[in-house]
This record gives sequence, structure tokens and C-alpha cells, in this order.
Amino acid sequence: MKKLFISQDLEMPAEQISNLSDFCLFCINELPITDNVQIYVISSRERHNIPTTAAYWPGQGIVKVLGKGRALVDVLRSIAHELTHMHQDERGSLVGNIQDAGGTIEDEANARAGEIIKRYAKSSLDRKRIYESAVKTNLKLL
Repeated sequence: MKKLFISQDLEMPAEQISNLSDFCLFCINELPITDNVQIYVISSRERHNIPTTAAYWPGQGIVKVLGKGRALVDVLRSIAHELTHMHQDERGSLVGNIQDAGGTIEDEANARAGEIIKRYAKSSLDRKRIYESAVKTNLKLL
């Protein structure tokens, strides 16, 4: 069971929702993820209890990624990063005290996320649009 949940208050256009869904399936196949996964693209870190822009719950198959005020490609990179942690969990690599910055586990997630983004964007012309799209924001430019 693979599920994607997107907070309605993000008011994402249909094209971005389609890109998100397509990218999540691409990631799941690339890594590969074999367990059930629930991916939440959310508008509030506080409401979902995540301390940064994204989090993975080991053993639960839950990924939460902040979507509000972020470019689509950054949201996708966070999804790939957290799904890499899920893959690490599936293969038994998430054990002991894991550094949240630097270290083998985090470095692998960062590198793999960048690689997946590039593979995805290069796989078709339509997919290159992830670099142009931004999630709706309430920021005003001066």
C-alpha cells in the first residue's frame, strides 16, 4: 500500500499534484521501497510534529514533508531523502545512534536524493518542469 496525502490548504494546482504522485512512485521504484508507505505533504510543521522540513518514522513507513512556501523540486528532494531513510530502515541500516547531520546514513540520504531528482528530471521533458514549479506561497516579493 503506497499512499500520498496532500494538505488541502496548500492549494496545489493539479499539475503539481500529478508531479508529486508521479515522483513518489518513481522514488519507490528507484530505491526500491518494498514496505507500505504513507507520504504526507503538509502545511504546518507544528501540527504534524516535525522539527525540520521533513521526517521519517522508522518502522512505521510514514514520511512527512513540509510543502508550504517551498519550491516543488525542494519538496521532491525532501521526499527522496526521507524515502532513502525508509530504504535504509528496510535493509537494517538505521540502528544505534544516528547523526542527524553528516555521517554515513545522512550523507547517503542526501546523495541519493540528489541522484533521484536528476534521474527523474532527465527521464522525460515533462518531468523537467519540477525545476520551474513552486508550491503556492503567501510571500510577497518587493
